[in-house]
Amino acid sequence: MMRTMNETRRALEAAVDALPRGLREHVLRVVEEAQRLAQRHGLDTQRAAIAALGHDLARGHSPSELLRLAVEAGLSVSDVEQREPVLLHGPLGARLMAERYGIADEELLAAARHHTTARAGMSALERLIYVADKIEPHKSRDDAALGQARALADESIDAALRIILDRQVARAVERGWPLHPDTVAARNELLLDGR
Repeated sequence: MMRTMNETRRALEAAVDALPRGLREHVLRVVEEAQRLAQRHGLDTQRAAIAALGHDLARGHSPSELLRLAVEAGLSVSDVEQREPVLLHGPLGARLMAERYGIADEELLAAARHHTTARAGMSALERLIYVADKIEPHKSRDDAALGQARALADESIDAALRIILDRQVARAVERGWPLHPDTVAARNELLLDGR
C-alpha cells in the first residue's frame, strides 16, 4: 500500500518519538532547520522534513550492531566504515526508510544515506540535509566553523557545505581518523567546480 506524504511523515514522526531523548531532540532540530532552509532556497519543505526525519533512524545502534546490520542487509562495508561503523547509520537509515516506511523516492533516500559522509554529485536536497544536520543550533553553538556555516547557509548551501567539509577534513587529520572517500570526493567536486 502506498502511503501519502502526510502518512509517511506521521509514521516517521512516530519512529523518531521512540528514539532516545537526545537523538530525538537532534532529529527534530534538523527537521526544523531543513524546513527553514528548504523554504529559503525554494525546495519542497515536506520532502526536506521527511528526509530529515529519516536521516538518523539507525543512529542509536552500537558500532558492532551497525556492522552486523550492514552485513545482514548486504551492504558493502568499506575499510573506513569497518573502522568507523558510525558511518553506516546513514545507509542503514535509508534502507529502513525504504523497507519499513515504503519510501521509494531515490533523492530522499540518498539524502539520508549520505548525510554523514556527503558525496560528489549530491542533489540540492542532499546538500541541504547534510548541511542542516551539521548546523542545527545545538551542534553549531559551540563550534566556530559550524557557526560560520550556519550564518552562510541562508545565502548559499554550497558555501556552508564547503566550510563543513573543510572542517571534517581538518578534524580527521587532527584526530588521526580516516577520511571517507565520499567526503573527499564531495570536497574535491566543490573545489574543482569553483563553488
